[in-house]
Amino acid sequence: MGGCGTRDNFSGNYDAGRGQVLNWVAGGAGVVGVAGLLSIMEVGWVGGLGALLALAVVAAAAGAGAILGFFVGFAVNWFDRLHEQDPSEITIAGCILCAGKNSGYPPFNDNDWTFNIGGVVDSVFTVQGPAGAGLTVDEVRTRGAPGGGPAFKTFEEVDGSFVDMLHCEIGSRIGDYAAVGAAIGSVAGAIAGAVAGAAICVAAGLATFGIGALVCLLIVALIIAAGAFVGGAVGNSIGAGIGWIADQINDLDERGEAVSKGCLMTFTGRWVTDSSHQHNEIHDIERCQLIECNDCHSATGSSSSGLIAAVGIGRQPTGRDP
Repeated sequence: MGGCGTRDNFSGNYDAGRGQVLNWVAGGAGVVGVAGLLSIMEVGWVGGLGALLALAVVAAAAGAGAILGFFVGFAVNWFDRLHEQDPSEITIAGCILCAGKNSGYPPFNDNDWTFNIGGVVDSVFTVQGPAGAGLTVDEVRTRGAPGGGPAFKTFEEVDGSFVDMLHCEIGSRIGDYAAVGAAIGSVAGAIAGAVAGAAICVAAGLATFGIGALVCLLIVALIIAAGAFVGGAVGNSIGAGIGWIADQINDLDERGEAVSKGCLMTFTGRWVTDSSHQHNEIHDIERCQLIECNDCHSATGSSSSGLIAAVGIGRQPTGRDP
């Protein structure tokens, strides 16, 4: 099952977060590449084959830095992308225009349950809380949180027309733990690679001067790059596995499956600006209430008698509502 998209914001930069991570990639490549160049300068200039080896050392060092920058930068951006609004918690009512889980392997998929809530008529899509805040739907969708940058309106395509909506999520632990695991694994792998590369140089008698020293530096740089990549991939997988276990304990899928497309519902949760995609959302949904599950075009906006009866007899369904 695919997640609900938010690319239809027309004015904003949906890929803003990618640019932030690429800055880390460029910075890592620059810093480690310069470190490789300084190491070459200590060896001394060697012409011919030595010049080619020197260029290879700088390129390998820059590659290692880029890999480290990606994994570390992704983790930093992951935990710095959601900026809290004031008030921090809101309640919004509307029709569930889209409901799904963003399933797959991180970092390409975060495994959150995602929902787009909106309205085909203004009376359906409303802000219901907190009382006295005076919030409007437009303000909830477009007011940027402090430090969060701009926020642009998002839309869901329904029957060929674009309908106003707000993106909402129930966060999976898979994305969180995978981001941390990948960053830690990449740094640990790079350190292990440096140690292993130095050991190989000593064992082969290459840690001397001239061509031998350049070959040694190239070996170290390549193994650091390999260690950073492998460590990041392994850490990502281990973190994702731990996150999956945490999701099972917290009944993530049970909660996500309780929300169905076409139902009229209210969501209460943390109101944030997502700087990675330049839009506002509720993340995470803390509480939700089913109003009715008629076609949203014909929804009355009043709780169904069946739901009232279920609550009245104290029934506590564990799965999807009947």
